[in-house]
Amino acid sequence: MTGHWHNQALVSSRGMVMCADLLAFHPLERWSRNPWVAEQLVMAQATEIASFRRVTPGILASARLAMANDIPQVSKAEVAVILKKAAPVLGIDGATYHIMDILIGLSRADDWKGASRPIVAISNAKLAEYTARSVRQVSRCIRRLVEAGIVAYRDSPTGRRFVYRDKDGEIGKGYGLDFTPARVRIHELKRLVDEFQARLNGEQEARRATTRLARAIVDACDAYPDQAEGWLAELEQIKRRGQGNETEAQALEELHRRIITEVTDDVVSNQMSCEGDMNVAPNINTTHQNSFESKYERPRSNERDSLTSDNDRAAVVPPTERKSGANRRSGQHLPGARASRSTDEIQSEVLSSVSVGLIRSACPESCEITGRSFKSWPDLTGAAEIMRVMIGLSEAAWVDGAGKVGRYAAAAILITVLEKSMRSPEQISSPGGYFRAMIDRAVEGSLHLEKSLFGLADGALKRARGSAS
Repeated sequence: MTGHWHNQALVSSRGMVMCADLLAFHPLERWSRNPWVAEQLVMAQATEIASFRRVTPGILASARLAMANDIPQVSKAEVAVILKKAAPVLGIDGATYHIMDILIGLSRADDWKGASRPIVAISNAKLAEYTARSVRQVSRCIRRLVEAGIVAYRDSPTGRRFVYRDKDGEIGKGYGLDFTPARVRIHELKRLVDEFQARLNGEQEARRATTRLARAIVDACDAYPDQAEGWLAELEQIKRRGQGNETEAQALEELHRRIITEVTDDVVSNQMSCEGDMNVAPNINTTHQNSFESKYERPRSNERDSLTSDNDRAAVVPPTERKSGANRRSGQHLPGARASRSTDEIQSEVLSSVSVGLIRSACPESCEITGRSFKSWPDLTGAAEIMRVMIGLSEAAWVDGAGKVGRYAAAAILITVLEKSMRSPEQISSPGGYFRAMIDRAVEGSLHLEKSLFGLADGALKRARGSAS
């Protein structure tokens, strides 16, 4: 035991550290002869990691990235957008995402240029005050950021974080949290983001194709009852395999094509699409319905009327135009009747004064982070998966909220919460809880979403004018 503490004292004599457990198994006369141990000791000394930290391979990897000399030229804004998009891939969510956003905001834009190093000097106690969390939780969140490879520890001998700048504003000496690893990995992070987005889009398209093709096969069974038994048996067999959405969609596509070939001749089969739109009269109605959804939904065939899909999500929201405005207004004056209101009524009430254009104007930062322009309600709901991950909302909470107020209303609330949490992270300590509270208010009929969106749009306009001036 005496030898163990002696070895550790040797390493920490300059305020540096190497894993104490490592030295415990390498006595003084042996550790210097081990190449790997010697390399880690040199690394710990060169990267200025305080002696009280328990060093892990992830921490050392970030420290090695922080020592790089070949740093890509990239702006603070570009790195911030990429880090937020890559957060789901890196496993950064909830409080960790919140702290990362604060740290990026505290860094100076000039420190991200040239050979400068963006070092943020803020204590864990101050971060805990900003985020309404404990100091211990803040410490764990920072450790996750370091082990994710986007921040590196740059500790002073005393453990304090501070930055000294010269008269030109450049960092002369700084100790704190260094974002140099994020700059070094910028191209890798961009690739990860593109792959993650492509995977999400592929899974979403596969879910849609699965629902569409299954409905088309059921329609074919209704049209040809003599052959329906065999087709339905194959359909059930494909669903029982549980091979994933993409594999299931391919199997259903093959089955659907075979059904088309069996019931039609070659000429007709060449003229038919693979969409499964059989025995459907064309929709020639060019007059928009009075529902906000009718402006964005394409004319649907019979197979699109299904309301169920994977993960208990609605494939198509029931048309809100079946309800009259008078019924909706009368429900607002009957508090006892609110509990019996349908999802369509709640969704229509929440979005009665909300359009996609208003959401796009009110939430520019969310549009930039998600990489979407949000031209329609389906576009907005399509980005719900990545937005819920960004605010640390569980999938179960999202499904529950969408079931209560409708997919479109829930997506509008979700992007509002994301925008608010990015603009004022110190005011929203729990974005997930904020989302659930807004859902409850929508169910009660006391949510005025349009006021929040108009306020956000006004703030975005003022910020744009300030930047221009």
